[in-house]
Amino acid sequence: MAVIDTFGLPNTKGRRPLIVAQIVDALGTGLFLPFAVVYFHAAKGIPLTTVGLMLSTGALLSLPAGPLGGRLIDRIGPRRVLVSANLIRVLTFTAYVFTDTPWQLVVLVTATMWGDSLFRPSVFALVAQVADDGHRARWYAMDRSLRNAGIGAGGLIGSTFVGWGGTSGYTAVVVLNAVSFLLAAGLVATWRRGGPRGPPPGAGAPAEAAREAEPRAGYREVLADRPFLAVLATTWVFALCDLALTLLLSAYVIEGRGLPEWQPGMLFAINTVMVVLGQTALAKAVEKYRRPAVLQTAAVLWMASFVVIAAVPGDHASLAFCGLVLGMIVFTVAELLQAPTTSALIVGMAAGHLRGRYLGMEELMWSLAKVLAPTVFTGLLAFGAALPWLMLCAFCLVAVVLLQRLNRVLPAHVQRETADA
Repeated sequence: MAVIDTFGLPNTKGRRPLIVAQIVDALGTGLFLPFAVVYFHAAKGIPLTTVGLMLSTGALLSLPAGPLGGRLIDRIGPRRVLVSANLIRVLTFTAYVFTDTPWQLVVLVTATMWGDSLFRPSVFALVAQVADDGHRARWYAMDRSLRNAGIGAGGLIGSTFVGWGGTSGYTAVVVLNAVSFLLAAGLVATWRRGGPRGPPPGAGAPAEAAREAEPRAGYREVLADRPFLAVLATTWVFALCDLALTLLLSAYVIEGRGLPEWQPGMLFAINTVMVVLGQTALAKAVEKYRRPAVLQTAAVLWMASFVVIAAVPGDHASLAFCGLVLGMIVFTVAELLQAPTTSALIVGMAAGHLRGRYLGMEELMWSLAKVLAPTVFTGLLAFGAALPWLMLCAFCLVAVVLLQRLNRVLPAHVQRETADA
């Protein structure tokens, strides 16, 4: 237990099948994620512009999934929603193999994105049920670390299949991804947590007496929570910051600054290693601090990283790479501080019978960011290489101001999780 606590890991006794399911899910996601665009182009013969339109359409049509998933989580429980999300993706990835018609693929992509948007809030809600008191942020940190490791390993395995088998390799990757989601669904569905603490996570809804004692509530009550609306605004800002890594960095380095094509891959590797090795330890280190203050620190660090990245020269590749490495290190520390803290803050603000809806609104903010970010980032990049980073700095400054107000208005048990929370 001392070693576990040193590395900031939560107590996993009785919950290991859930962790294995997350690892399996992440491995499968990593198999397909790096090849999502290329798969539809190379294996299905669809033009890249059409692929981009397909993915954007799917993202738009899946916007309602987060709020709907939140309502389902509150009504039938997070485990059932989590299993359903995985089964949806089993069906869609299996169906990918048997069609190459664009409109059918749009339907499947949309369904896949619905599964993704149901998956994330249900995982966070399930973790909130099973985590020991005071250790939710550690669980969210461990989840991120495991997912990054699994996605990285899955990406390497997927690269091997694609390099070895060409089009057949792409098909193998898709099939294995479907199998991974099926295995993850089975592990979660059959898991029974023992022990005296709390109701089993498989319980679909509260007991009838408890349900009658709870007030009827819905998204109207959630949206009436003004401090939570401020948290949602910062969540959207932080989602844009996070998406800059995958949607902006490579284009900025290669197109915006004309730097060597190998540099983005090295920067991604630095980020992945830091997340895998440092996420849980850093989450433990900041447990004693107020969550809004931790998020303010993350926002300031992100601003610093964006300034450094925006300032790298395009005519000195070595000097630019040193600046980019420094910027990526600071960026990743901000990411490590923000991700588990935001999730723990939102869960701490939510009443138990509304937890799914709160998490569903968080998912909606991420979905909106994913819809807007590609267009906004590329549009600004076309006008000036530094403009997207400066825009993100301005948004982070707004987040700092909002979080300063939350420092004053949020109750103590929400700001800092304790064993009694």
